[in-house]
Amino acid sequence: MNTLTVQGHISPQYIPEQRHYERLHIAHLLAVTKWGTGQIFEINHRGLSFGCLYPHKFNEQWTMDILDARGSHVKDLQVTKIWETRSGDQEIKNRFELIVGVAFVKPNYKQIVEINDLLEDADNGALQYPELL
Repeated sequence: MNTLTVQGHISPQYIPEQRHYERLHIAHLLAVTKWGTGQIFEINHRGLSFGCLYPHKFNEQWTMDILDARGSHVKDLQVTKIWETRSGDQEIKNRFELIVGVAFVKPNYKQIVEINDLLEDADNGALQYPELL
């Protein structure tokens, strides 16, 4: 079973190529923010990335939910923006105008358990898919 622990602070200079922790590709997860809903591409015990159909201006920190098609709902998860890619920044090979990577900020016990359940399902192959991008 995966366990969620938050260790230290992730530098804002973080970019996806420098990832030290494997992220799982999980189908049917949505990122719900006050700006709208986006599709989650990858997730691990430290953070996630998601795509938006329309460009938004995200703050450095905000609260979001993770919604699973099976009914799981991680509520009021505080996140920090680590990176973002806009369709004009480079060649994005998908339908999203904006892709954002975030790190979880001090999740509470209930949020940790819910995220671990999502990751455990992925480890068991219940929600994985080969490639979204």
